[in-house]
Amino acid sequence: MSEGLSKILNIVLYALLGISALLGVLFYSGSIESDTIIYWCYALFALGAATAIIFPIITMVKNPKGAKSALIGVLALVVVFVVSYALAGDEMLDKYYDFISGPEASRRVGTGLIAFYILAIGAIIATVYSGISKLFK
Repeated sequence: MSEGLSKILNIVLYALLGISALLGVLFYSGSIESDTIIYWCYALFALGAATAIIFPIITMVKNPKGAKSALIGVLALVVVFVVSYALAGDEMLDKYYDFISGPEASRRVGTGLIAFYILAIGAIIATVYSGISKLFK
């Protein structure tokens, strides 16, 4: 990152931090309502989301070879979720209707659980493999 961009980002960071601190003090002193804090949180969330989307795209355009590995990771996640969705069932017990609105919601919950299991098992395998491979080096 260039020196000029780094300085600008630091100024923006401290400005956002200062505004957040000021809003916090004003809120706890009773000068402003909670709606102002909520709108500020929405603005910070939107800024963070935009930053999380825009900067990786800029990086991929600047370094297409590095983008290849990132896209492989994203594709792997998509495959995990597609497989999870295919494995998830939409059947529901009668007592679950109090908590889940219908079969499609049940399928989404099942998709999330199965994806979590697959990713957790993958993380455990990667950790064990990393530890064992270091023993033999």
